Amino acid sequence: MCPIAQDAQLPQDDETRRLLAAFEACRAEELAAADQLLKPRHSMLYPAYTRLADALGAIRRKCNDIRLAIRAHRKEMRDEGK
Repeated sequence: MCPIAQDAQLPQDDETRRLLAAFEACRAEELAAADQLLKPRHSMLYPAYTRLADALGAIRRKCNDIRLAIRAHRKEMRDEGK
């Protein structure tokens, strides 16, 4: 489940807003890199293409780490409210 879809369910503190902003920036970076891979320039050489694919993998891992941090923070907030 996308962490941004749960925004209306929980009150937001500074940490939540910071994590969501980081996730949105990371996601935009991921979409841009994926678009470059889907529509490569005709002059792009294979080594450049593989570097871009590796960079996309690193960006996706970073986005997943942020997504997990959001989930953990929200779980922590829910547990504190009990």
